[in-house]
Amino acid sequence: MKVTLKADIHPDPDFYYRQQYLIYHEPYLIWDRETWESVLTTGEVYRIEIDGRCGGDVILEERGRGIKYIVDFSILPDFQRRGIGRSALEQIKGMAQKLAAVTRKETLPFFLKSGFVLRRRIKNYYDPGVDGCYIVLEEKAEE
Repeated sequence: MKVTLKADIHPDPDFYYRQQYLIYHEPYLIWDRETWESVLTTGEVYRIEIDGRCGGDVILEERGRGIKYIVDFSILPDFQRRGIGRSALEQIKGMAQKLAAVTRKETLPFFLKSGFVLRRRIKNYYDPGVDGCYIVLEEKAEE
């Protein structure tokens, strides 16, 4: 199984808008179409392709000082729990000196196992009572 990140130079907001309904099950996690249009025009958009089929997406945003922020990192349900996210994240790590993101408690273990560290919790980030976890990828010391 070959996992590749393919730059989406002209991302279709309708495509990404529809994809999120397959991935997210909580209404507060679903962006409206206007938000998608904004995110897709300001970020670097990559489709995660598995043997040529779309299996998810990654959207990165430049935040200055060499930091890229993971705005969206989604794997479609049919491709989850098969190592695809880990493979895609390894490719993402090669795109920036530093990575940061906010994630949910449900996906936090995945990122912690992948080298990220939890910096702080953000109260009510997603919805009342649903906190976000601000994470950063720690730079490894040269050996």
